[in-house]
Amino acid sequence: MPAPKGHEPYNKNGEGGRPLKYDDAFIENEAIEFEKWIEKPNSPWFEDFANQRGYSPEYLSRWAKDNERFNQAYKRAQALQKSILIKGGLSNKFNPSFTKFVMSNTCGWSDRTESKISGNAQSPLAFILQSVDGTSKELVNDN
Repeated sequence: MPAPKGHEPYNKNGEGGRPLKYDDAFIENEAIEFEKWIEKPNSPWFEDFANQRGYSPEYLSRWAKDNERFNQAYKRAQALQKSILIKGGLSNKFNPSFTKFVMSNTCGWSDRTESKISGNAQSPLAFILQSVDGTSKELVNDN
């Protein structure tokens, strides 16, 4: 829908709609402030940055998609957060169970092992016998 008659378009593509609350200049400034905030020693959870600045933490990932400078600051914050959590977990500064929980939910870490078994689905016994001595497959194939 185009902007109302006599009004400037609100967004870049010339369409109408609600004015953007956070424009490019604001996001660029937030990237600068985010980079400064990351350097503070007591900033392991960067969603606190958004809360302190007065907006939802969801904006951090949204702005990282739309703005290259914010994207770089966001990636750096994620890497630093991961480093802080690992170091804190290894030195027992943080609760190990909670550190594991955070790492699995924010970094995609997992403590389960995934075994990959290959073989003949039609003759699973042949795979087992083959792995036992390497020559027993003939027993299953009637050879």
